[in-house]
Amino acid sequence: MIAGVDDDGGCWHCGRPSDEGTACAWCGVWLADLDPDRVPDAVRPLLSLARRWGISDDVQRANAVRTASRAELASMVDVVEGTSGPDLDAWLIGPEANADSPSPEYVAVSALTMAANHAGVHLERLGE
Repeated sequence: MIAGVDDDGGCWHCGRPSDEGTACAWCGVWLADLDPDRVPDAVRPLLSLARRWGISDDVQRANAVRTASRAELASMVDVVEGTSGPDLDAWLIGPEANADSPSPEYVAVSALTMAANHAGVHLERLGE
């Protein structure tokens, strides 16, 4: 079984058939495992959230935030804000930011921070 693809060949999140790429074509979640050895220690707590929320497609990421529960969004925002700091910032603006082909981990965590920012704005609009 490929990571992120269930026994029936569907995405672990939406259940739709997957082409077995690194991300689901339907919902954008990561199907590939993210390697903790490729990120700074301080960033490792974000990898499980990045697998779910680090959706690189802007439209898919916005839809995921729009359709998530308030509790899911608040939890994501809390974890990302609790992990944010100089180590995360230094990594996000470091050499990989200009790489022709950044690692999946970099893409996922970068997109996660965008999702958390969007979620924070969404929660404010909802009065949270």
